[in-house]
Amino acid sequence: MYKYFMAACLLLLISFSCVDDSPEANDIMGSWNWLSSTGGIAGITFTPEDTGENIVFEFTTDSVFRQYRNDTLVSDTNFSIITSTSIYNHEQTKMIEISGSFRRSFSFSTSGELILSDEVYDGYISRYKRIR
Repeated sequence: MYKYFMAACLLLLISFSCVDDSPEANDIMGSWNWLSSTGGIAGITFTPEDTGENIVFEFTTDSVFRQYRNDTLVSDTNFSIITSTSIYNHEQTKMIEISGSFRRSFSFSTSGELILSDEVYDGYISRYKRIR
């Protein structure tokens, strides 16, 4: 019985490893409304309700990144999409490199939310919803 269980687990593991679920660079293009950030040394969660801040990230196809805080432009710079080794899983991961900032790995939730993970220890993991 144990042999069959282990064989089934191995088969399941192999089938999942064959799926390429890495995000595409074009998937991040557009405007994103901040939902929450969790992390830091204390593992605290911040939301727009907690901070009173409405933050929007905008990524354009000509590699321009803009950040708005309460409808005021606070950052207008360049970004690039790179593949680098993540500190989280030590695998090659797609990352956003924003000029003047650190790298952030990115992925998408099943509901389509953008998840940005600071590629620094004690960094934050932030969630954003696409603005239609």
